[in-house]
Amino acid sequence: MKKQFIYLFCILCYLATHGQEKFTVNGYVKDNRSGEKLLGVNIIVDNTYGTTTNDYGFYSIRLSKGTHQFEISYLGYKVIHKEIFVNSNTKTDFNLNEELAELDEIMISSNKPQKNIKSTEMSVVSLKGETIKKLPAILGEPDILKSLQLLPGVSSINEASSGFNVRGGSVDQNLILLDEATIYNASHLFGFFSVFNSDAIKNAKLYKGGIPSIYGGRLSSVLDIKQREGNVKKFGGNLGVGLISAKALIEGPILKGDKEEANGSYMLAGRRSYIDLFTFLTEDFKNSSLFFYDFNLKANYDINKNNRLFLSGYFGRDKFELEKLLGTIWGNTSASLRWTSVLNDKLFLQTSAIYSNYDYTLDNLRTGSEFRWKSNITSYNIKPRLSWYINNNNTLKTGIDVTYYNFKPGKISPLKGSSINAEKFSNKFGLENGVYADLKQNITNKLSVQYGLRWSNFSRLGKEEIRIYKTGKPLTYIPELDIYKENKVTETVTYKSQERIKTFNGIEPRASIRYLLNDNNSLKISYNKMYQYLHLISNTSSPTPLDVWSPSGRYLSPQYADQLALGYFTSFKEGKYDLNVETYYKKLEDVTDFIDGADLLFTEEIETQVAQGKGRAYGLEVQLNKNEGKFTGWLSYTLAKSETKVLGINNNAYYPSNTDQLHELNLVGFYKLNKRWDFGFNFIFGSGRPVTYPTGKYRQNGLVVGDYNNRNGNRLPVYHRLDLSATLNPKKGKRGKWIFSIVNAYNRKNAASIYFNEIGEINDVEIATGKTKATKLSFFGIVPSISYEFKF
Repeated sequence: MKKQFIYLFCILCYLATHGQEKFTVNGYVKDNRSGEKLLGVNIIVDNTYGTTTNDYGFYSIRLSKGTHQFEISYLGYKVIHKEIFVNSNTKTDFNLNEELAELDEIMISSNKPQKNIKSTEMSVVSLKGETIKKLPAILGEPDILKSLQLLPGVSSINEASSGFNVRGGSVDQNLILLDEATIYNASHLFGFFSVFNSDAIKNAKLYKGGIPSIYGGRLSSVLDIKQREGNVKKFGGNLGVGLISAKALIEGPILKGDKEEANGSYMLAGRRSYIDLFTFLTEDFKNSSLFFYDFNLKANYDINKNNRLFLSGYFGRDKFELEKLLGTIWGNTSASLRWTSVLNDKLFLQTSAIYSNYDYTLDNLRTGSEFRWKSNITSYNIKPRLSWYINNNNTLKTGIDVTYYNFKPGKISPLKGSSINAEKFSNKFGLENGVYADLKQNITNKLSVQYGLRWSNFSRLGKEEIRIYKTGKPLTYIPELDIYKENKVTETVTYKSQERIKTFNGIEPRASIRYLLNDNNSLKISYNKMYQYLHLISNTSSPTPLDVWSPSGRYLSPQYADQLALGYFTSFKEGKYDLNVETYYKKLEDVTDFIDGADLLFTEEIETQVAQGKGRAYGLEVQLNKNEGKFTGWLSYTLAKSETKVLGINNNAYYPSNTDQLHELNLVGFYKLNKRWDFGFNFIFGSGRPVTYPTGKYRQNGLVVGDYNNRNGNRLPVYHRLDLSATLNPKKGKRGKWIFSIVNAYNRKNAASIYFNEIGEINDVEIATGKTKATKLSFFGIVPSISYEFKF
């Protein structure tokens, strides 16, 4: 073992010292108008060496002594060509100007198609905030999560859900980060909108596979969202008013003085819906409330030329109340403090301290039984990460990821003196650790690899009382009756504060390989293993305000998944078009599903309501992009299958997962008529989602009860919808623009669910008819909207 470490050390020393006559050129790439750092910028030297800026706009490249030709390119900006003479380590910043050409180019990838072909990344897509705004939006509110649902391999349960599913995974298997802070529930208004204000978003990057080892904790995907940093040169902002909400953003320099560019900047953004202002128009809802609001904050300051501080924050809340029936408030709070430091010409250090919280309150307002239910999850995270730019062909990232969790599953308190007994479920605590190393390496001009290893560790901690069951497990499956039986509790073990109850370890290898066939064609293959130690316990297929997160422990094992993907990437007609084709297979173990008859909301012994099994997902994804001209856009198609197998469910055979969808097709287009008018559309078609219909009925104590057989054995009707948008840009010298959109243009009543009852109406009076009737629930038909935005 000692010899192996010495050998590895010698290799790294060789990589670091090889070509020692070379010098390092590094610095930042910025937007010339605002001074904001740009991430993912392509930097090509002598048409040979290449690199990209990191999440903070920083780059580093090693060059021999002499004169070199630099090309700096980024989508939406003018390309810079610059000659630089190198004879020592040099710090060089680049300022890019926005491209104001008459023909806008709109692409899914963050840069040219060639970047997607030559990069080792696969199953990765980036969206800029400006692209999101060009898509048709429900009630004029642009939404990043609904934009992602237009991409291959990404889907949603229904049109009213901002929750998304990636390659057959459930919503809790997506790691959603906002400036590195975890967002546990990304929905406003029960899923009609997401919590992300498009005005405040700089960039969003979704990893569907080939996930680097710097990320951990989820099985299916990582959505990494970066907020705008603000303008370091001047004060400005924008206002927007739509049919259901208003928003505002301001940005500007910090302590600018007489300098052209300040050492820091800030961005503040806020939104509020005002549906509640119109509830008086209907008798049924005149005393009800339904609204959301959120605030985004980001500030940064350069301590000196090598050290920067960042402060990011988010706060959002929803409120829904039906008079004398129920009320609920839910929302997220997050804060991130980050420090970045250029240690020397090859080392870049970033250290983050992060706070995340999701909480909800549910009030039962029925007379005589009023009570309040409160629950939340809080996490504290420390993440130091070191990037070592060894040379032009080798970049190493390594770091530590430590997260402490506090789960408060539920607390019941009586309201208005009702007879409901107060009750508090035991808090749960957990500590998750990760140590990783990730190396990006160009082996030859054609072969490039990115590989890494992550060691993850999770400990369930006290203070907590753990029940010990007679058989050692909370449930026993009885095959003769095809039911689960709850086992007898024999004793209770009390664990002290911070005492380890159960510890898990996971080894997570990751690798992506790219082979360049030529400048316009490449093949890629990736593999990643992921562990997930948190479980979202729910019997719904989309996120709800009443999400209950539970940590792995004595009776709940962590989930883990292995995913293998193969892809072909090509560009043709001089980059005017590009085509991506990927196929994947994902195997999952210890996935969680609720047992038949489960009661998940008010149950402390959650292990008695769920069972664990295995799953599999596989599919084919195709995306064709048109990148240039007056008409741009993309066509995507997904052929996929997702299945789950849990003992005691569906006769112990595989059954379709809630996220299973065989076919999905999306057509998205943008048309630039002239300098003032932009048009957009998207057409969506998808196979029907799985659903469980009753196969019979019987009467029990005078009530009609449905009898169900195979879980998810039926399908909803196919889904399709056309959305349209038009943007009237301001005249020269003006700053306001109008945005018009029509969602579901041909008024298709898509089924969100189908339910069965024996209740009918005669003269507006509900009566029992004795006949079973199927009723389709649709969220909305045609939805026109108009909004106005003004920049200052």
